[in-house]
Amino acid sequence: MKRLFLIAASVMLACASFAQAGSNALFQFRNGEEPKDVSRLGTAPEFPFIANKSSAAQVYRTLKAHADDNTETMDHMNGLLRQIGYANGVRDLEPGDVTEASVAPGTVGNMGSRGYEYDLYRLQGDASEFRAWKIAANGGNRNGALYFFAKCGNAFYPRQEARTACINVPVDVKPDVNQITLPASGSKVTTENKTYVYYARKRHKKDDQAFPVAGLNAEYPSEPLEVRMDKNMSIRPETYTVSVGNASNDVTACLNRTVELTANVNVEKTSTYTGDYPNNTHANYQEVSKRHYKMIARKMRNAERKANKIARRTGQPVVVKRA
Repeated sequence: MKRLFLIAASVMLACASFAQAGSNALFQFRNGEEPKDVSRLGTAPEFPFIANKSSAAQVYRTLKAHADDNTETMDHMNGLLRQIGYANGVRDLEPGDVTEASVAPGTVGNMGSRGYEYDLYRLQGDASEFRAWKIAANGGNRNGALYFFAKCGNAFYPRQEARTACINVPVDVKPDVNQITLPASGSKVTTENKTYVYYARKRHKKDDQAFPVAGLNAEYPSEPLEVRMDKNMSIRPETYTVSVGNASNDVTACLNRTVELTANVNVEKTSTYTGDYPNNTHANYQEVSKRHYKMIARKMRNAERKANKIARRTGQPVVVKRA
């Protein structure tokens, strides 16, 4: 029996997050302010040098390439990143901090524009317009993640209503049992199919003794010659029982964090297929004429002599394969 002891479940809670505060205008919300509707981006790009990139990795490399620029653009970019926990701005970013995301239509938040001005907007229209690059908060920073729209490079910080830092969530894992059959995991069975030829004699030769051969019904058969052998391999399937034990816990859930829940997972081999397996060797006998039989025997002897000759010269064993 094998046991595993950890199940990780990602719980994303829209109702649990952090109070928003920061010296940058992007992170500040005025009470009672009504958002403006926006359905099209790209008319006033804020950070055009990261606009229209194809992947999060490309955005990360572009930011890193400008990390040491002494420009107004990078001053504003580093100022935003410091608000979500990156003390040295772009210099502190790691590849995994930048991921692809999509901000849902209907979301309200502060968005930047040309000149580094910020205002409150409500996203409206097609979701494809709001493809974005998400920069995760560093070290559990209370402000949470920051977004940059892919089309224009404008910063976006969603407004969250009445949020708390973390909440306790009751989690109840119900016990469950499933059986899994693995057709390719069992032991191997090899079956040989051999073909022999013989000819029927009128009587035994002098001093010959007759020995019955299974599957050969001739009264006076010659000695069978093996002329063909085929090997087939099959695998016996096995069945395992997988069960998840009962687990009830209260867990602490926070925004954008993985919740770890511990439960027992048992994997036990319960059965091996015990069907009608084929015999290890099957023999098939084919009657031929005496002339044909002797011709086959002569060719086989010649082949074996040549194989022995090659083996003596090379010092390597040579096997005569029967077609």
